[in-house]
Amino acid sequence: VSTQSTWDTISKERMERSLKVAIVGGSGACGRELILKLDKNPAYGKAKVFTRRILEEWGTLTNKEKFEFIQVANLDGMKTWDKTQFEGYDTFFCCLGGRTGNGKAAFFKSDYTYPVEFAELCKASGVPHYSIISSMGVSSSSWFQYLKVKGQADEAIMALNLPFTSIYRPGILLNRRNDDRFGEKVVKAERVGEVMALEAQYYHLKAPVKPTGSRIYTNDEILHWALQ
Repeated sequence: VSTQSTWDTISKERMERSLKVAIVGGSGACGRELILKLDKNPAYGKAKVFTRRILEEWGTLTNKEKFEFIQVANLDGMKTWDKTQFEGYDTFFCCLGGRTGNGKAAFFKSDYTYPVEFAELCKASGVPHYSIISSMGVSSSSWFQYLKVKGQADEAIMALNLPFTSIYRPGILLNRRNDDRFGEKVVKAERVGEVMALEAQYYHLKAPVKPTGSRIYTNDEILHWALQ
């Protein structure tokens, strides 16, 4: 299914509906791609982006009026954020991802504390959909810190029982859009951002019956995802 034709079809059918979303992790590889997809997608009318740094590329977005970039030193204060600012919002996107090389405490904060607290804020604000990038092979019982922490975060988020949670578990993730060295064994960051945007759009605007609970997308499902 052509993503452009999908956007055009949904836009024509639901012109009266404009999606509002909030994003953390927008300056990362997948977060940057997600923002580019939202910029071009007419179904999205408002995106509030909480970020430590404002990227130069955001100044060249076609529909800059859609975006509100809010610069924050860190995400430590999420629990105190004013929830009324998210009234009428549809989806929270979490594209956070740290490196274990930065230390255990820093990695735990970026890949467990912040994603879980953002999900808690999503629930407390009455936002029906939470969408997060995880990783292939995660498990709360793993011996590897990276997989264990992400697995713990996934479990904690699912335990919140939001109306609907989308968890993306790509394998090897490429930052460069023109890197085809590994063929279809990897997922490009561009593809993850694309599917996150389309899946949330489908959930809110197209699904005949809205799904509930949690939906985990595997690497293959991300690669070959298309609206039915």
